[in-house]
Amino acid sequence: MTREMLCRLHLRCDIYRKAGGFTLLEMLITITLMVIIIAVATPSFSSYIDSNKVKQLATEMEWVLVLAKSEAVMRNTKLKVHFVRDDTNETVYQTDGAWVLAVTDEAAIVNSIASAKSAAIALVDGKDFKYVAIKSSSTFVEQTIDPVRATTNKLGNFSFYKESGKDLKVIMSQRTGRIRTCGISGDYYNYERCS
Repeated sequence: MTREMLCRLHLRCDIYRKAGGFTLLEMLITITLMVIIIAVATPSFSSYIDSNKVKQLATEMEWVLVLAKSEAVMRNTKLKVHFVRDDTNETVYQTDGAWVLAVTDEAAIVNSIASAKSAAIALVDGKDFKYVAIKSSSTFVEQTIDPVRATTNKLGNFSFYKESGKDLKVIMSQRTGRIRTCGISGDYYNYERCS
């Protein structure tokens, strides 16, 4: 069989002959449209990432406090929750990520981030939340969890935000041990306003 006869029997030859590509003009239009779509989508995507970072921090802080309560009851011993910065500026908003929230035994001596990390039963590292401003109330820099009632010995909170004016705080009730997150001055990041 000749080549022409094979091409008639098989459609592949016609496909290869007709196959072409984009012209230069079509390629430029396609690239231009893609650039416009990406430029429009980028700002909303970055705000979505920021929002999720704040939600993740709230969730991790709640998790560490719940874990501290559970461990205190399970071990039947007092545990401490430390909010530590090496510059001892825990009560001022900082965005450098140089902090840890650590759960330790009551006897553990914690005076730096390194000592908190080495003695920690559980911890949240601020390096994962760089550029999220965070501070602790003065009473919550160090707190003790009671093993009988799983409550804290002090009333206080942790406050943080990514966008100024949309502050959240994680509160642990002194009486009931209830842990909750709420917006300080409004409903933010799917958290209700503090009451």
